[in-house]
Amino acid sequence: MLARSSKLRHPSGVTITTPILIPSFSSKGFSFEDDKTSEITVIIRTASEWLTETALVSAYDCHYGYVPIEFYSTVDLCFVDSGGYEKNNDYDLSTVYTTGGSDSVWNESLLINVYNSLPSDSSFVLVSYDLMGQPILDQIESSTKLLSNYRTNLCTMLLKREQASQRYIDIQSVLRYANDLGRFNIVGLTEKELGKSILDRMYNIARVREGLDRFGIDSPIHIFGSLDPVTTILYFLSGAEIFDGLTWLRYSYLNGVAVYTHNYGALKIGIHQRDDYVKAKSFVENINYLQDLTFQMRSYLLDGDFSKLKYNADFFKESYNSLCSQLGGLR
Repeated sequence: MLARSSKLRHPSGVTITTPILIPSFSSKGFSFEDDKTSEITVIIRTASEWLTETALVSAYDCHYGYVPIEFYSTVDLCFVDSGGYEKNNDYDLSTVYTTGGSDSVWNESLLINVYNSLPSDSSFVLVSYDLMGQPILDQIESSTKLLSNYRTNLCTMLLKREQASQRYIDIQSVLRYANDLGRFNIVGLTEKELGKSILDRMYNIARVREGLDRFGIDSPIHIFGSLDPVTTILYFLSGAEIFDGLTWLRYSYLNGVAVYTHNYGALKIGIHQRDDYVKAKSFVENINYLQDLTFQMRSYLLDGDFSKLKYNADFFKESYNSLCSQLGGLR
């Protein structure tokens, strides 16, 4: 079985069991008020009442004041992404419409300033600086140097494609240096860089997982940009353990899929409800859905019984069999 569960033990004593489904926040793609207040700041304040275990914010947003300082202590473990998503022209697969990268300044020095200023009474997972365009080994060496200064927190090596002109990361290059990835608590990959189809992405996640296993490296794989009820399970079955994304802010989870929020509102709340109420209700129910989905995934691990997955169990079984066929046999 490729799917697994690990324990993330933070130096502070906080322990989180995978799989972990992490609600993410980003100013990218969200609006700003006339006074420059980011919509994401309002959303963070609204959602913080229901978040307890994990959340992910961007160091870029921390630097520009979009993340309230008191938010860090509302969750047991706060993931801080490196800010490349906000700065670059990249977008994730759940994006409704694409927007360019920010015109504001962002660089590794500013990232270091954010990491140095994080409160010591909260627990963090810090992500390496986005080094897209550099060889994998150079990314690993540079990230080792940066993250070695923050061993009082957990650290994630986010691997990026070696050339900006490439659409997908070269998995063979990743496997070539798999042993070096044992330096990091978590190994990160971006969903949209893993292949041109869901099966391709599942296959590449499985290859990385098996590559790490060959060296006895148990660092969990984090898929950045994946948090919908279908692909999250598919990537979990392929060997990934940590998932984050903005899907929970863009759509509503309903009966095993992500749907248009206004359709969710009409079907589950009523056509008479105000749009702002439907949106806020969707955020809360999506958080609850992710918690329930996490329990389903953990239950599946007990005996590999696909019926433990509440929705689309036959589909997930067939998809897993397709993956195993591509890998050359059942895992």
